[in-house]
Amino acid sequence: MKKCLKFLSLIIAIVFVSGCGNDKEFTKTCTLTSTDPAGDYKLETVYEVYGKGKIADKVIMTETVTSDDEETLDYFKEYLEDTYNDINSTYGGYTIDVNIKDNKVISKTTIDYHEMDLKKYVEDNSIMKNYVDSNNNMLVDGLISTYKALGATCE
Repeated sequence: MKKCLKFLSLIIAIVFVSGCGNDKEFTKTCTLTSTDPAGDYKLETVYEVYGKGKIADKVIMTETVTSDDEETLDYFKEYLEDTYNDINSTYGGYTIDVNIKDNKVISKTTIDYHEMDLKKYVEDNSIMKNYVDSNNNMLVDGLISTYKALGATCE
């Protein structure tokens, strides 16, 4: 369970990253799947990155935890709600919806980088300065490269 917490924490931190090409609007999708070594759950995260040019406007992240164990599902539901609500209360820009249905926790989180206080976030997390431009816009390339580094496949 602690490995999963570290993995989820890393995923959450990664949601804040960067860059692309011209000024065309785009959507890029990355998918990351992992299974608990003990077989208690499977986690799939789909990142849909929306933006224009090099700038990411928002990410819609859908996390699905599948398990036959009710305690595991309750744990993940609470963890995801608490984590994203804490980030939202500090920096804004998050819309969170977490539900349990049919042996799955389904978390749909939208991160609107134009509503988020990226300046404060970067001040609090200095590594993030590599993922925003001089106008505090989130860059797409960093987001995509970070998802790929975690093992996600991206289209």
